[in-house]
Amino acid sequence: MLTVSNLAAGYDESIVLQNVHCRVGRGQVVAVLGRNGVGKTTLVKTLVGLLKQKEGKVEWNEGDVTGLRPDERAKMGIGYVPQGRDIFGTLTVEENLLLGLEALPRGSKKRDIPEEVYTWFPVLKDMLHRKGGDLSGGQQQQLAIARVLVSKPELIFLDEPMEGIQPSIVQLIQDVIVQIAKQKKCRHRPRRT
Repeated sequence: MLTVSNLAAGYDESIVLQNVHCRVGRGQVVAVLGRNGVGKTTLVKTLVGLLKQKEGKVEWNEGDVTGLRPDERAKMGIGYVPQGRDIFGTLTVEENLLLGLEALPRGSKKRDIPEEVYTWFPVLKDMLHRKGGDLSGGQQQQLAIARVLVSKPELIFLDEPMEGIQPSIVQLIQDVIVQIAKQKKCRHRPRRT
């Protein structure tokens, strides 16, 4: 599914990551742990294409995606929830979710928000017409994850998904992640771009 070989990345002349190798299979939940400043966000940004690697190769479903832009990777089924949520505060919950559909491959016929998103995060259905900026931190995190999930990605990168939210929401997000991983492991639907 995802294979990273000899990855090196950083900012300008500063190398943050060197010689990174990993392989992630279908249905796996993988965590990268470390204290602040060791390169976790740099790794995620490089894997989704927001940061250009200095060396190495990123393969997704046995194809080389190393040189592809973030939007091209998203249309291939790679989702990303950034640290700090980055929802659109002036847009409604529904508008935020509809923006997530932009990551669907070209020609996708289904352009509606999947009902399963509301099953995973029921609070969002009750707040569809509320501005994203008016939500609590935990609700914003649910919205950020749901916005990625509407495009039904095969791989999701979550950067600090539990940061600054209450324990009950942490448990909810953890349960959703495990549930989605089990679903992905059981069924495989190749993406077409």
